[in-house]
Amino acid sequence: MNVFLVFLAAIILFYALSKGYLLKPATPKNFALLDAKFLIRLLAKVAKSDGIVDKTEASYISLVLDDICSKLGNDSIRYELKQIYTQEKDSQTKAFDIALEYKTLLNLKEQTCINLVVFFLNLAYIDGEFSDSERKTLIQICDGFGLSDDLCEQLFTKFGAELRYKNTNDLDPYKILEIDKDASFDEIKKQYRKLAKQNHPDFLAGADEKVISNATKRLQEINEAYAVLKAKFEK
Repeated sequence: MNVFLVFLAAIILFYALSKGYLLKPATPKNFALLDAKFLIRLLAKVAKSDGIVDKTEASYISLVLDDICSKLGNDSIRYELKQIYTQEKDSQTKAFDIALEYKTLLNLKEQTCINLVVFFLNLAYIDGEFSDSERKTLIQICDGFGLSDDLCEQLFTKFGAELRYKNTNDLDPYKILEIDKDASFDEIKKQYRKLAKQNHPDFLAGADEKVISNATKRLQEINEAYAVLKAKFEK
């Protein structure tokens, strides 16, 4: 997302809604942080939608926090975002309301909303399944973003079909994770974290939509490969 454009689009709203910004001019970094807060709030809703947050989901969210902190150049932000995540996953706020506010306040384009939904699908599918409760949460997010029901279903169907195709065609998870087949699970987990961090969609640094879309697809492959190997080692 182009932070500069976000700045231009949202500055009037910020001056109207926040006394703090009336006293202190907003900067692109302020808006990137707000972007990150919305992202974490929605991730919390997706992660907790099926009632629990498993270790794989928690690890993935930790990677997202690492990436955001590195982009914003301030490790102290991590504590604030982690607090937001902890509070939001147990709050009664609807995912729809968060998504609607996110889109309205930051003037999100439709393609950005689509990329975000696919990004959230990565988290929902990280355990290899897409539960009814996760589906309901993603539908709320799509509705909040103003995406049509047809488009929402297309995204779900396409994502699920790609996952089934890859599983059916026995893509080599070791090859996807770029690691030897005799690697230990600790080595696999370390490599997964490395690749997931490298391919995390850069929503906060102004990357264009094609770059974000490609990174999201690559992240999907990485998550699927890791889920396959994790299941193998847990048997």
